[in-house]
Amino acid sequence: MHPLTTRFRTGPRAVAIAASALIVLAAGCTSTSSSAEREFSDPQSVDPAATSDPADGERVGADAIITGRDYVYEGIPDVVRAGDTIAFVNASLEEAHELVVFPIAADETRPVEELWDELDPTGEPVLVSVAGPSQDGQLYVGDGTITDPGRYLAICFLPVGGDPELIFEQEGPVESDAPPHASVGMVAEIVVEA
Repeated sequence: MHPLTTRFRTGPRAVAIAASALIVLAAGCTSTSSSAEREFSDPQSVDPAATSDPADGERVGADAIITGRDYVYEGIPDVVRAGDTIAFVNASLEEAHELVVFPIAADETRPVEELWDELDPTGEPVLVSVAGPSQDGQLYVGDGTITDPGRYLAICFLPVGGDPELIFEQEGPVESDAPPHASVGMVAEIVVEA
């Protein structure tokens, strides 16, 4: 198990998931049921006029820009080419979001909505980007590219309603009674082809 995990006490079985972004947070970063039975909420409808777009400066040259909103990912291309640069931005005005990307086994055929709850907490993500409200993501794992073709799980482990300042100030595991963003729909699939 990773030295740092986010723990959510949401059911009979505590869900302990590796939130690799917290490794960096702990190092002092000061940046601002069964899964088959789990029901995902409908994505919230967000009025684009009510959200401020993050600055473009950090995203120049990205091949794909994935946007996090409360509680969905938007802008994931049908296919990402191996080696393409992926940038993450947060369009939420109130919550921090993260893009944590894990490879999915080649023989796995289930949709990502059924896989996230079974994620091996010892697995290593290939990309982790974290962003405060209305901010560009900061890379903590990887260089913004995925080099191996295959299916990937994109997920946000941060707690629903979490205070972004507390999340970024946290040293060590984040304990929360709130469910993770993934439990209300912030899970997506990224398909990478050569």
